[in-house]
Amino acid sequence: MEALHRLAVVAALAVGCSDSNGTGPCGSGGTPSAVNVCDNFFAPSSSPVGTGAAVAWTWRGANSHNVTFEDGQGSSTTQTSGTHSRTFSATGTFRYRCTIHSSGFDGGPGQMVGAVTVQ
Repeated sequence: MEALHRLAVVAALAVGCSDSNGTGPCGSGGTPSAVNVCDNFFAPSSSPVGTGAAVAWTWRGANSHNVTFEDGQGSSTTQTSGTHSRTFSATGTFRYRCTIHSSGFDGGPGQMVGAVTVQ
């Protein structure tokens, strides 16, 4: 039974960590409170959470990225691995981007941007 449980955990991780074409270590996986920092995109890019929620970003790609907030609060360093988290105590939309792979917070094709909406 324990071996079956381990197999289920490994399968779940594999599904949540594939890239957009299903071949790499990143993916369209993630949840509103657990965002994957992939090579040139965040997954998911939109995170609706409640007041007081913490959101954690986990680096899953091979390239250097950062999470830089428009409001200047709670941004990460530029890194290739690890995690970063921020707790949101007020309602609103908090836009963020990777300053290496975007030209602004407005998004658009090829822009590495995201937002946390606190309700």
